[in-house]
Amino acid sequence: MPPKTGHLIQTDGGNNMYEYVKGKAMWANITSPNTRFQPHKYGLTVLTDPDTASKLEGIGLNQVRDRAGQPKYDEPAFTFSKRATRNDGTANAAPKLVDTDGADMDVSVGNGSEVVVKIKPYKNDYGQFAELMAVKVENLVEYVEGDSDNEEF
Repeated sequence: MPPKTGHLIQTDGGNNMYEYVKGKAMWANITSPNTRFQPHKYGLTVLTDPDTASKLEGIGLNQVRDRAGQPKYDEPAFTFSKRATRNDGTANAAPKLVDTDGADMDVSVGNGSEVVVKIKPYKNDYGQFAELMAVKVENLVEYVEGDSDNEEF
């Protein structure tokens, strides 16, 4: 992945265009898909800076908004995902998750982790989207599930 810059366009020399988005991770499901909704997906929301947001909107991606159409977060946010299965029912590999040295990681990325996300923009009948390809964690805030025995309510 590219150095610690904001938004950067990269190509693989062919038809694929990749974008790199730096920001803070929210609601990450990278090593295992979110199975709460159909179709099951890997994904995360990235809080980023206004300049990067403008560039992403320039390629047709939309910020995360609430039901009233207002920005959902105080910072510009974009959600990127990858289906856990292809249309033919075969499994898709999870997005690559690496540390700053490029070594594979197998952790639950918590809210506020600083990441660089590799995405592949695409268009279909429903609009412009970006497939989640890989995540590099620059500063991990590991997700820890709450202890239900110690809750007051």
